[in-house]
Amino acid sequence: MSTTGYGQGRRRNLLEAAAHGKYQPGWYTLQDGSRHAGKLRMWQTLSRNSIQVDQGKADPINLTPEQLRHVVMGRDSFVVARQVPLAGHPMTVPFGEADFYRVVLKGKLQVLQHDQLVPGYGMYEGSHHDLAWVLRPADKADLVVLPSEEKAFAQEVPAFFIDNPDLAQRIRAGLVGHVDFKRIVYAYIFRKDVEQVSYEEAATIFQ
Repeated sequence: MSTTGYGQGRRRNLLEAAAHGKYQPGWYTLQDGSRHAGKLRMWQTLSRNSIQVDQGKADPINLTPEQLRHVVMGRDSFVVARQVPLAGHPMTVPFGEADFYRVVLKGKLQVLQHDQLVPGYGMYEGSHHDLAWVLRPADKADLVVLPSEEKAFAQEVPAFFIDNPDLAQRIRAGLVGHVDFKRIVYAYIFRKDVEQVSYEEAATIFQ
């Protein structure tokens, strides 16, 4: 099952700058719980994401998701998770391997974003970023990937907003969809009519 195109509104230059060698101050926590400060960058290849730690003139240290629990680079915070299922399909795991998930919203509803570099195909040459919205509901410890396909979104996503019946019904009816995800979250948090929330206003609560 393809996961291409789940994301929207990705902040520009988050990872592109790293590809040009720009490190950011931050820290990382290893699996043993030890925390280390340093200058870090996200390094993306077509096979996986990793964290590089600047060592000056020496080659950078390369850290895989399996080695880490948490990473902070500048304004960006990442958690490591594995076996993250697609909503409504617990046996379908689009992101089975351990990987990094950027935290874009904390609080009652935690919102994260997954970003993977994937090869182009057909008329699309070169590589591109495959983005996905990921949720951690307040009453659950596990992450779940939101579908991008309209019918699946309308079917699976209302359950995450069920305590706002009007909003859940609008999602179920297809009046708002995955392209409106930030508006949906904004309306849910602030108890607003989603139709009265602009894309610009909604973006203000995301890191």
